[in-house]
Amino acid sequence: MNDSRTTKRILIADDEPLYLRTTGQLLRKAGYECECVPDGDTALAKLRCMSFDLILSDLNMPGNLQLELLRQGRTEWPHIPLIVVTGVPTLPSAIESVRMGIADYLLKPVRFEDLLASVRRVLERPAQSPAESVPTQADIDGLSSKFSTIIGRSQPMMELLEVVDRVAQTDTNVLITGESGTGKEVIAQAIHQHGHRREHNFQVIDCTAVPESLFESVLFGHIKGSFTGAVRDQEGLLARSHRGTAFFDELGELPLASQAKLLRAVQEQAFTPVGQSEPRQVDTRYICATNRNLQDEVSAGRFRQDLFYRLGVIHIELPPLRSRGDDVLQLAHHFLKQLQSGNGRVTGFNDEVVDCFRSYEWPGNIRELRNVIERAVALSRTETVQLSDLPKPLQESIRSKPPLVSAIAEISREEALDNADFSYLSALLTKHDGNISHAARAAGLSRQGLHKLLSRHGLDPANFRR
Repeated sequence: MNDSRTTKRILIADDEPLYLRTTGQLLRKAGYECECVPDGDTALAKLRCMSFDLILSDLNMPGNLQLELLRQGRTEWPHIPLIVVTGVPTLPSAIESVRMGIADYLLKPVRFEDLLASVRRVLERPAQSPAESVPTQADIDGLSSKFSTIIGRSQPMMELLEVVDRVAQTDTNVLITGESGTGKEVIAQAIHQHGHRREHNFQVIDCTAVPESLFESVLFGHIKGSFTGAVRDQEGLLARSHRGTAFFDELGELPLASQAKLLRAVQEQAFTPVGQSEPRQVDTRYICATNRNLQDEVSAGRFRQDLFYRLGVIHIELPPLRSRGDDVLQLAHHFLKQLQSGNGRVTGFNDEVVDCFRSYEWPGNIRELRNVIERAVALSRTETVQLSDLPKPLQESIRSKPPLVSAIAEISREEALDNADFSYLSALLTKHDGNISHAARAAGLSRQGLHKLLSRHGLDPANFRR
C-alpha cells in the first residue's frame, strides 16, 4: 500500500465512548491523525484498508476478550507498534501481552501527559521490518550475551530472560515474586539497565528498614523545621528516582497506612514533602519485589488491592534454584571465582561436592549457595572443595540420596523403600509448596498420616514453602 503521509496516524480501539472521544481529541491536538473504533473487530477491518503507525488498544473489550486484536495485529501487521491501555488488568493477559511484543502497557486512569509521552517514545523508535519484529531463535540465543550478568542458562531462566527483555522496553510497573534468595533485585536491576531510564537512578527502598513513623519523611523528604529534629531540608528517596526507577524491596512488609500514602504517589505521579504545601511531580517507574503471595495478602486484608493492581501490572515469578538444573554448578563456579581473592588456591569441586550440589534442595536458593561457597573457600585445605568443607545439612543430603541402580542390590529392601519414600515425599512437598492439605490430598493420605511420614523421614514442610 503506497502511503505518502507525513503525519503519524494512530488507531484507537476502546469500548468506553468518553475515553475514546477525549483521547482522540487530545491526540489530534498533539498533531496526530486518529481513527477511533469501539471494538477489536472494527479495528481489524480498519487495519485491512488503512495504514497506521501505532495501535492504541483497550485490553478488555469486544473483539479482544481473548486478545484477538493483539494476536492478529502482531501476526498480520508486526511492523505496527502496539500500546495497551486498560482499566481491568489481569496478570495472565499482561504477561501474554508483553510476550507478544507490545510497546507499552498502561493502566487507567492514565494521565494524558504520560500517554502522550509513551506515544511519542514509541513512534520515535526506528521502524521494524516484519522479519525483525518476530523473535527468532537467534534473538533468544542472544539473550545469553545481552544479560551476561545473570548467571544460568536453564530453560526456566531463558524463558524468564525473554520476558525481562520485553518488559525492559516498556515503562510498565513490575512486581517480581519468588522465594527468598532467588535474585529479585538482580532481575530488577537488569530491567532498569536495559530500558530507556538506564542513565538515571535505580533507587532501592527497603520496606523492612523504614519505620512506619518515618515513612513519609524517608520516602517523600521534608523541609527544615517541619518536625522536631528536622534541622535541614532532606530530599526523599522517591525524588532521587525521578526519571529513573524506584525499587521497593520486600513490598509485602509495608504497613497498610504506608500503603495508602504510596498508592497516592503512584496514582498521581506526585508527592508532597513533609512540611510543604505544594506537591512535587515525579516521573518514576516502579519495580517491586516480595517473597509473599500478595493475592493471599489482599484476601487477608493485609495488602491493598488497588495498590496491588497498580504495582503488579506485570508479574514476574522467579524460579527457585532447585528447579534450574545445572545452573547451580554454573553459579557455584561463578561464586568460587569471585571469592578466590586473587590467590587462586581453591580452584574447583570434587565429584562428591558436585553430586551434593545437584541433589540438595537449596531452600535458601542463590543466597544460600553463595554462603556455602564462601565457607568452603575459607575452610578448604586443598585445591578442590571436599564434602567435609560443606555445612552438615548438605553433607547429610548426599547421604540420604537414593542409591544408584547399580548399588540397589547392596542395600536392604527396607532401606530401598525408605529412600523411595524420601524422594517421593520431597517431590510431593516441592510440587505443593509445602502445603500439607494439598500434598495429603494428592497422596491419598490424611493430614495426620502425612505428618507421621514426614516426621519419620526428617522432612520439614516449612523448607518447601515459597
